[in-house]
Amino acid sequence: MAQDVTRHLEKAKRYLEKSKLRDAVAEYQAVLEQAPTHLEAVQALADIFSRLNEPARAAHFYGMQFDRLVEAGDTAKAAAIFTRFLKPLPQPAERLMRFAFLLQKQNKVPEAIEQYTSAAQMLRKKGATAEAIECLERISQLDPENPARHIELAELASQAGKDDSAARGYVRAGQLVLAAGELDHALELLGQAHALAPGDRSTALLFAMARLRKGDAPGAVALLESFTPDPADTPFLSTFGEALLRSKQLDRARQILEAYYRQKPDTFGGLFELVSSYFEAGEDEKAVAVLTQIREWMFPMRRESEFATEVDRLAAQHPASLPLAEFWAGLYEVLNREAKYFDALVRLFDLYFAAGRVRDACDSLDRLVDIDAYDYRNQERISRLEGKADPAYLRSIQARAAQSAASVVRPESLLEISGEHTSATMLPPTSEEARARQALEDLMVQVEIFLQYSLRPKAIERLQRISEIFPGEAENNERLRELHDRADWWPEGAPPKPKPVSAGKEAAPTVGYSAETHRDLAAIAEITRLLYRQTTPREVLAAAVNEIGKYLGVARCLAAMGPVGDSSHLAVEYARAGLGPAESKAGAATLERLALAKPDSLGAVHMLAAEAPVLADLGLSTALGVQLTDKEAQSEAGVLLVGDATERAWKPNESFFLQAVGDQLVISVNHTRLRSLVRTLAVADEKTGLLSRGAYLDCLLAEISRAGAQSSPVALVLLQVDRGRDVLRQHGEAELEKYLQQVARAVEPMIRQSDLAIKYTAWSLAFLLPDTGLENARALAEKLRASACGVAPPWNDGAPTLSAVVTEAAVRPGDEREDVVTEWINRAEFGLDETRQKGGNTILVLAAPAR
Repeated sequence: MAQDVTRHLEKAKRYLEKSKLRDAVAEYQAVLEQAPTHLEAVQALADIFSRLNEPARAAHFYGMQFDRLVEAGDTAKAAAIFTRFLKPLPQPAERLMRFAFLLQKQNKVPEAIEQYTSAAQMLRKKGATAEAIECLERISQLDPENPARHIELAELASQAGKDDSAARGYVRAGQLVLAAGELDHALELLGQAHALAPGDRSTALLFAMARLRKGDAPGAVALLESFTPDPADTPFLSTFGEALLRSKQLDRARQILEAYYRQKPDTFGGLFELVSSYFEAGEDEKAVAVLTQIREWMFPMRRESEFATEVDRLAAQHPASLPLAEFWAGLYEVLNREAKYFDALVRLFDLYFAAGRVRDACDSLDRLVDIDAYDYRNQERISRLEGKADPAYLRSIQARAAQSAASVVRPESLLEISGEHTSATMLPPTSEEARARQALEDLMVQVEIFLQYSLRPKAIERLQRISEIFPGEAENNERLRELHDRADWWPEGAPPKPKPVSAGKEAAPTVGYSAETHRDLAAIAEITRLLYRQTTPREVLAAAVNEIGKYLGVARCLAAMGPVGDSSHLAVEYARAGLGPAESKAGAATLERLALAKPDSLGAVHMLAAEAPVLADLGLSTALGVQLTDKEAQSEAGVLLVGDATERAWKPNESFFLQAVGDQLVISVNHTRLRSLVRTLAVADEKTGLLSRGAYLDCLLAEISRAGAQSSPVALVLLQVDRGRDVLRQHGEAELEKYLQQVARAVEPMIRQSDLAIKYTAWSLAFLLPDTGLENARALAEKLRASACGVAPPWNDGAPTLSAVVTEAAVRPGDEREDVVTEWINRAEFGLDETRQKGGNTILVLAAPAR
């Protein structure tokens, strides 16, 4: 047979040489009769019929050649033949699939999809459903992000009774449309998938997730509760736990969420949400039990600060919960964070007293006096206990509080007071002249307050405003001239006049202002102190609006930081009890209107519902707002607004109160952001976890700026291993580093969240303590040193001793902060030298030099 094939091939070639094409065709066909897959004959016939202009017969043989090449694995040549000779002509579906597969291997995705699509249509018409499904599966693999492809595949597979394939198609399509935000469509598709494969765990899980997003928590529970929870299946546990939580099945949710967090110990958000739900349901004891469990998990992971932040949030959300307040106080007692512990004890006292638990209230007061015997509210607490507590105890606590009262100035007495006080219920002036006089009076009072607080730049700012509104007023107003002298600033073209001096003694400044101003000043001081204790911008804003709202007795108080309307701005609201939260669009529109309004001469914006209908959407009839400015950056910082549901004549002192608190709000927010930035940038020492020496100067400069703006103290403690160089030389850097790590871990729980701990040198640590005077800093230094001395070093020849230096910054009006920091650093360094000269093992307290 082989000889016959060879003979026919030779004859066919001779006929081609003589251009006898029809005779050559006969010989090649004779070859195919004996060898149907003979590739040379097929190719030759295809070429001859093409020369004879018989495209249909040529296409037949080109198709045969294509099929043979595909089977032989010569894909490049096969694809070329199809593209050149076969593509323009109709082809069977099977051949289109082969060509599409070749294109797929060549990564020609759009062309492959086109061929698979044509093949699928032909196969569906022929009733070859299985082959059509295969084509659609290939298309969905090539175009995986197109939900229409998966839906088409799922529908055809469902018609063919291939439920598993159909379910997979619907699931993938549902995932894609869900990611695109089409929740209802996704629910429809995932529901179809679940109906086709009700026992498939992953399909039920995805369907349940979509139902949760829709708000159908009971539906999600119904989908998942038929499956046995697998401890290793964390997505199932997380979704099921969330569904149970939202369905208020709290005990079941607790079991699932605790199982989840045993597998995923890096996040605890769901458990904290469970705690909050328990509190909302009035099951406080169960909530505290879960908190206790979370603490046992988080503390060994050294996540005490994160845990404390969450407990603070819960305490703010549920202020009436006595078990939570007890847990809160106990937490900060263990962490030795005095300021937070004090706040918790204040709440505990009020709750114990309200519950009639007088003995517990007395215990809370006892601890409050231990922490801060100077707190002026102690006397009020003692008065509330009179007639209820043991008189002997009250006399004892009164004596302890009174011992320090003589040296303490209450916030409302921060300024020297002279002259008569006006009535606290003073009515606003009615005539234009009276209003102008009242405006001038309020502005002068503000100048006096700023000068008393050593805030000269702010005082000058108010004097500039007076000179703009009341030009030439200083010529005839002796009190205003006195303020210009004290601020050492006069308007341009108005040189200072000599002041009258009596008998060698300068006349005392006259301060005359109302009882309202006394109360406002006390409130500003209290709110400022509270704001600085917060650790995040949102906490600062929340504390501010709550305190402002309660103090002014308004229906709503809104604050926003950042440009209003910008996606990055942060907004917080206070609403009087009984009022629901403001609708977000109405609140945003109101704040935007405030940001664009022109303030009056006192720097405030007055709004009425008749002129600003957006107020009515908030349930307000009138509002008073101020625009906040970042003085350092000279940029828009935010807005602050208060409003009432009834007509209210806003007083000038309320305008000043809002501006003063707003200034402190901006400072506090910037300060918390700076702290967060310092902690999150790459400035932390890798081994101790403390801030590195590179952050030292920036931290000192930032704290000096804040202390100067808020007239508050700031202290520094340097804790040093005695003879550190000798220890380094004897035991090596690695051993000393390991010891310093242990010391850092031992002392870290003793400092507040607002304090900054820095690795100062290879054998010393620095602790920056805002709002801390010299005595309190010394007390902390003693605790730090005692704790560090109890740390066993990694070497075996005895523990080293430690010394501490305590200094307070000397922040004075007019000083450049760089000069203050330089003097402060030098004084602390000299102190370290002095402890070395004394042999170490000591605490040295260095007061600021008198000037």
